Amino acid sequence: MATIGIAFRRFWQSETGPRTVHFWAPTLKWGLVIAGISDMKRPVEKLSGAQNLSLLATASIWMRWSFVILPKNYLLATINCFLASTAGYQIFRITDYRLRSGDSMSQVFKYIISGPDSTDSSKKLITTTTSTNGKEALA
Repeated sequence: MATIGIAFRRFWQSETGPRTVHFWAPTLKWGLVIAGISDMKRPVEKLSGAQNLSLLATASIWMRWSFVILPKNYLLATINCFLASTAGYQIFRITDYRLRSGDSMSQVFKYIISGPDSTDSSKKLITTTTSTNGKEALA
C-alpha cells in the first residue's frame, strides 16, 4: 500500500503531472481522437479533407515538439501520434474513394485542399424558388 502512495505522490508532484498544463492539455486532446474514431463510421462524402489535413499537420508538429521541450512530454507525443493516425486514415479514405470514383490524383489533391467543387451541379446549394409575390428568389 505504501508503494502505491509513493508512486501516486511522485506522479502528482511530477513536472508533467496533473497539477500542470503538460498533463491536462494532452488529456483533453483525446476528444479529438475520439471524434476522429467516430468519423470512421461517417460516409466518406461527409468528411472534410482540409480539416483532416490540418489535424495531421498539427499532430505531426506537436508530436515532434513534445520531444524538444523540457520536460519531455510523452503523453503529448502519444496523443499526437494517435491524432495523426486517425487523421491520416481519414485522408486515406477520402483519397481511395475519390480515386475509385474516377478522379485523377491532382483532382483528389484539389478536393482535399478545397473541398467539393462549387460548380458541380449535383452539389449546388443555391436554388431558385418562387416567392409569394411571384418573383424568383434565391433560397
